[in-house]
Formats: sequence, structure tokens, C-alpha cells
Amino acid sequence: MKREDIPPYKTAGYVLPRWKMVYLSVPKAACTSIKWLIADLQEEDPARFYSMLSRETARNMTVHHRSLWRNTPMLQELGDQELDDISPDKGWFIFGVVRHPTARLWSGWQSKFLLREPRFVRNYPEAPWPRSPRCTQDVVDGFQEFVRTLQTDPNQPAFRDRHFRRQSMLLGMGRTPYSRIYRTSELGLLLSDMAEHLRPLGVDTLPEFRRSNETPLTAIPRLFDKVTLERIHEYYASDFEHFDYASALPSVEERAEYTTQELAEISRLVERGERIGDLYEIALGYQRRAIDLERRLDVARARNRRLRRQVQATTASRSAYPPSVDRVLGRIADRLKTLPHRSGRGQ
Repeated sequence: MKREDIPPYKTAGYVLPRWKMVYLSVPKAACTSIKWLIADLQEEDPARFYSMLSRETARNMTVHHRSLWRNTPMLQELGDQELDDISPDKGWFIFGVVRHPTARLWSGWQSKFLLREPRFVRNYPEAPWPRSPRCTQDVVDGFQEFVRTLQTDPNQPAFRDRHFRRQSMLLGMGRTPYSRIYRTSELGLLLSDMAEHLRPLGVDTLPEFRRSNETPLTAIPRLFDKVTLERIHEYYASDFEHFDYASALPSVEERAEYTTQELAEISRLVERGERIGDLYEIALGYQRRAIDLERRLDVARARNRRLRRQVQATTASRSAYPPSVDRVLGRIADRLKTLPHRSGRGQ
């Protein structure tokens, strides 16, 4: 692999040198489950992910914080010689996973916008946010308005988020050398191929594949009228072409309405996300104050050290002062000895 072959997003690449494997991730294409599988193979510590201060609304979503990975380098971090060794022709298993473009868009809109994910609420206030659904038509209207915005305002900042980027661009199709690109409907085949690749390298059993479902509503036919499908096909044309999806219509559940219970679950999850967002901001405020107090304490300690040095220099020549001054200086020196200081740091 050459440096110019690497897909554009640095944090999307997961290199497993010991296992001669590379995963290029695509959001909303089983990436949460696959990242946990990779993390287990690489012996990444789950506690490190769970303990991070984050707006994520579920524990398993913390695996997406790439800065917390310790044992799994990114492609861009490798040297030219290391990159040159990475190739399917040299025994490496290089793979990505894609999803039907319409199904992926529906899933992304539902998890990020309908459920009002805290990070998206903060980062994209001007995006076309749907109303809280009271009926199925509210969901349909909200999704179709979002799709309409793809055409009328394609430069909307939210559309530059990787969850809504074209998969062909994310994967660097046409230049990155893959062993295979799998569809989400082929996850069983992916796990079989991965196990076959790893077995000669000493892995007898794959780690558990953790299923993750962030979207409570299934796709139903009412979401996808002719105009909506045409707009999606036009916007994601390269994905339909590269990954050979013949129809813009994804798999749907043949029913007309969502139940009252399903719509109520949306409201519950929205409220949960909002509260998590509240708690994140509160905790972030405490964290910032703690950092500021530590900075101010460092300044006070430095001032304390300077005063100590001055007193020591003055005490060394106390005999030159009258007894009354000498007594005052002695009391100051005794008082300074009682002031707190931390040994080992800046001493």
C-alpha cells in the first residue's frame, strides 16, 4: 500500500500488524460491532473506553473514540516501508463493510436526528431537525424533509459528517487495495473469512461478535416514495454503482404504521439523550474548573518556592540585623515551614 492509497479519514483505519489485518471503517455499517471485535483481538482495555467523559448515549458507543486505542495504529502512523508490506498479495486481510445506501441513510437519520444525539444537537443546530413524532406521518415527514435537504442544501454542515458521507469516498474506492468489501448482509461470510485468515496465525476462536442496534424503528414502505428514492439515488449514485446495489429501495417491513409503544420509545430515548447531554456539560464544567484550580495551585507553589529561597538567603545573613528584626525574620521563616508544598514536583 502506498501513502496516497490511504482513504481520507485518518481515524477510520485500524491496523493489526500481528494478525496482518486492516479494517477501514464506515459509520452505520456494523462498525460498532466490528470495532469491538478488533479491540478484543488487540487486547484493548474496555475500561479505558467506558471511563471517558463523553456524550455517547450507550457504553458500547465509546469504542468510537479513536484516541483511546493504545495497541492499534492508524495507517497514517506507519512508515513507508511498513505501508509497503501491507497488501493482499503479501498475505494481509484488508477489508471494509458497506450498507445499502438508503438503509444507511435511514439508520443515520434516525440515530442522529430523530433520537437527537447530544453531539449532533450541539454541533449542527441549523440542520433540518424533525419534530418529536406523535404519529407515523411525523416520522415520514421528518425523514423526507431531510432527504429533500440533500438536494436543496447539499452544503449543510451535517452532511459533511462521516455518517452521511458517500461510502465509496470513505473507503477510497479505486485506489485502496482491498481483499474484499463486504455488505452488511454478508457479515457471516466476513467472520468466516476472518477466522480462516487468523487460524494459521494462532487464533483458534474469534472473540464474541457484539450485535449493536441503535435504531428502534424499522424501515417501512411509507418512508420511500418515488421522489425520495430518486433523490437518494442521485446523491449516493457512486455508492449504488461501486457496490452494485440495483434498487434504491432497501429491505422494508411490510406495514403502514408504527405502534404507539414504538413512538413512545422514541420520546423516551430522546429524553435520555438530553439528560446525558446535560450531565456531560455539568461534568465538563467541573473538569475545566479542576484544571483551572490545578493551574492556580501550580502558580501558588511556584510563588511559595521563590519566597522560601528569599527567606533562606535572608536567614543566612541574619546576624547583620538588629535582634528585633532577626526575631521577625525568624517568625517568618517558621511560618513558611508550615505552608503546604508537594515534594517531587518542581522542587
